[in-house]
Amino acid sequence: MRPFLTLCFLVSFVFFASAQARLTQSINAHWSFLREDAPGASASAFDDSGWKTVNLPHTWNDKDVLPDGERGYYRGVGWYRKRLDEVYVQPGKRYFLHFEGAGQKAALYVNGQPAGTHAGGYSAFTFDITELLKVQGNIIAVRVDNTPDPNLPPLSADFTFFGGIYRDAFLVTVEDLHFDMLDHGSQGVFVSTPHVSADSASVLVKGAVVNDANKAREMVVRATIFDEEHRPVAVQEQELAAAPNSKSRFSLLQDGLSGFQLWSPDNPCLYTVAVEIIEDGTVRDEVACPLGFRWFRFDPEAGFFLNGAPLKLMGANRHQDYWGMGNALSDDQHRSDLRLLKEMGGNFIRLAHYPQDPAVLDAADRLGLLVWEETPLVNEVTLSEEHDANAELMLREMIRQHYNHPSVILWGYMNEIYWAHRFLNEEVVDSHTRATVALARRLETVAREEDPSRYTAMALHNYPLYEETGLGDIPMVVGWNLYHGWYYDTHSDFGRFMDEQHAKHPGRIHIISEYGAGSDPRLHSAAPERFDFTVEGQKRFLESFLEQIQERPYIAGAAVWNLIDFSSERRIDSNPHLNNKGLATADRMPKDPYFLFQAALSEQPVVKIAETNWTQRSGYPKEGENAVFQPVQVYANLPEVELSLNGKPLGRKKTANYSATWQAPFVSGRHVFMAEGMHNGERIRDELAIDFVWAPTELAGYSGPIDLPVNAGCNYSFFDEKGKTTWLPDKPYEPGSWGHIGGEPLYVSKKVGTKEDILTVDEFVPLYQTMRVGGEGYRFDVPDGWYEVELLLVENFPASRRFVEGIESPYHPGGERIFDILINGKTVYSALDLLKTYGYNYPLRFRVEAQAAGGHGIQVALKAQKGKTLISAIRVRGL
Repeated sequence: MRPFLTLCFLVSFVFFASAQARLTQSINAHWSFLREDAPGASASAFDDSGWKTVNLPHTWNDKDVLPDGERGYYRGVGWYRKRLDEVYVQPGKRYFLHFEGAGQKAALYVNGQPAGTHAGGYSAFTFDITELLKVQGNIIAVRVDNTPDPNLPPLSADFTFFGGIYRDAFLVTVEDLHFDMLDHGSQGVFVSTPHVSADSASVLVKGAVVNDANKAREMVVRATIFDEEHRPVAVQEQELAAAPNSKSRFSLLQDGLSGFQLWSPDNPCLYTVAVEIIEDGTVRDEVACPLGFRWFRFDPEAGFFLNGAPLKLMGANRHQDYWGMGNALSDDQHRSDLRLLKEMGGNFIRLAHYPQDPAVLDAADRLGLLVWEETPLVNEVTLSEEHDANAELMLREMIRQHYNHPSVILWGYMNEIYWAHRFLNEEVVDSHTRATVALARRLETVAREEDPSRYTAMALHNYPLYEETGLGDIPMVVGWNLYHGWYYDTHSDFGRFMDEQHAKHPGRIHIISEYGAGSDPRLHSAAPERFDFTVEGQKRFLESFLEQIQERPYIAGAAVWNLIDFSSERRIDSNPHLNNKGLATADRMPKDPYFLFQAALSEQPVVKIAETNWTQRSGYPKEGENAVFQPVQVYANLPEVELSLNGKPLGRKKTANYSATWQAPFVSGRHVFMAEGMHNGERIRDELAIDFVWAPTELAGYSGPIDLPVNAGCNYSFFDEKGKTTWLPDKPYEPGSWGHIGGEPLYVSKKVGTKEDILTVDEFVPLYQTMRVGGEGYRFDVPDGWYEVELLLVENFPASRRFVEGIESPYHPGGERIFDILINGKTVYSALDLLKTYGYNYPLRFRVEAQAAGGHGIQVALKAQKGKTLISAIRVRGL
């Protein structure tokens, strides 16, 4: 065993050889873009003067995936053209264009000549353009296509398939003696640690050198390890001879190293390996690779171990888009997302469902986040060799491009791959099943050949075919995407399911690759129900899962679905075109459940009033009470927390599972809460102000202003952020008060329904997605006077039924539901047929001025002529 080398000759060498041999420069600026196919656009002389000027990263789907009242987004061809002023051709140089990602297929042309094609929207690719260049005045054109292709994964998925050159692009200039630039988009240099312990380690550096000259070359390949202060600490050399126009492989093993710091989430000590080609004392090419000294293993009983110590992998999944920007994010935005996870206390991230930007992997290395990365093989496969070859290529590209990152511990290659089986015809199910298993075995072999130092993984969902076909026996680690208590069953069924799996497969390594519940920060309930999209429902789900995961040592770790709300254009939840299961909103504002994990995972003391999403409240009191009591929850990792309201103590409580909740009294006005706890003699505090609007229930003799917005058929409130109005949970009518008369809620019950895509761009979509059906109407026993009565209605016509009936138009002949609307006995709508008049899922919103007189209040009657009546929301406001 020998220590890291710190010899004088090494230091002098680094100084001597520090001249830059490789030039890598971005070519992101000033591209001409057209979002359609343009025959002849590859030609140098093509006139693109009418095209739009854009900078990379760029996607053409940044806006058409946003809520706009329409379904669908552009999936087709887009063209990019650029004058390559960054290059001036010199003899003895080689020129490469490197694209970090383009969705989903790309074809490059240089001066009108084809330079190469790439299939796959999530991996980098590199083209040698040397022979196609002129001395000056070069024109490059890229045809990008995100048209659905049955042979190109992903075929379907719960995320948006953005089109465009959405990551950075670079021009790389090297000498004619250089590292292999055409090895699956990688650096062509691969660094691994065949042995690491607390006291010693070895580092293996391998790759290939390309000699593009017409003469033989002799050189030295040198690998130098630098510490975080960029001090050289070890060096290894290998002499190499290269024939003309050839590729020569090298392998340098530095063994018996000591005196290093280990890489871990708590101490992500990152070294750098600088690898150089030296010919006649001159550096011809050089690359820098990250290096972290760590070792790890999984155990089917005890979970995950890093550097010999047990470590529960806890974190989140992450998609790569941003609201209003699509997936064309800057490196800073990528890094910011990972800091958000690290600040939560996370140590683990699953990059779903595709390889992500190099900046993401770099940030994971530096922040100390362990990574599961996977290819975009999602939901289903196509029965073709072309499809399988593309799936294999994507896996090789991912592994080679991100091989050098010490943060990566798992390579994944399938996610819920049987999800689409339920839609297959019986005659093809068996063939698809056999093909899926065969492909999994093929990819498993590829992954283990490419990188035997890491584990392989596959994410399964709660579907019996995985068990029946043995698919879960193929990868080294089985991930489970589980949503007990959201899509099915109850929260506690999760633990029972996992215990059954552990008993069935005692030698299997289990990890929870997904678990989560949707939430819309505008929706709140003191008694959340399954699939209601309230923040409180998300809290209860995650609180239960977190406790069950931590109780089971055989569960190696878990990743919440998802770190951030992300684009899913096909989604029709309370936030259209968005999967809102994130711990943070699409614009990166933490939701309250984020602080649950901060309390559970952070080593720093945490006291957080977890009502940041519910600071604008309204409510009505119970009979005989002079305050409205609503929950105020605190997340903390301290044993006790005290809560006060406007300086008056509400009591001290012990925390259980990082939580304590008070039923706080609310009256009209501002309420300032203070939560406090003690940590090592220091007082840890958090303060939050909540504004409350009192909604009267005893209307007889009430002299205050009347404004009663009601979320019909619903037990949760909705906050209109633009109008600063809270729509109250529904309640039955009682004499002297207000409420509904009869009817049943639709969708709000514990049976999961199907939310529909409301064809409107206003903020009231969640109101229309719930309704009261079959009711006689509403009554408000308000004092005499003039009022504005507002009604919101929509015909819920399920997408599944439209599919079965083959209806493509949003309009319908109707005749299924017809009813009258009367206000204080006067007909407002006669024989209203929403489906016939407005079409499916197109809302009707109207206001009527009405007079309450003679102590009769406001009475809204719904009288059915055919079918059942319905209403989504109602508001009575005094004038």
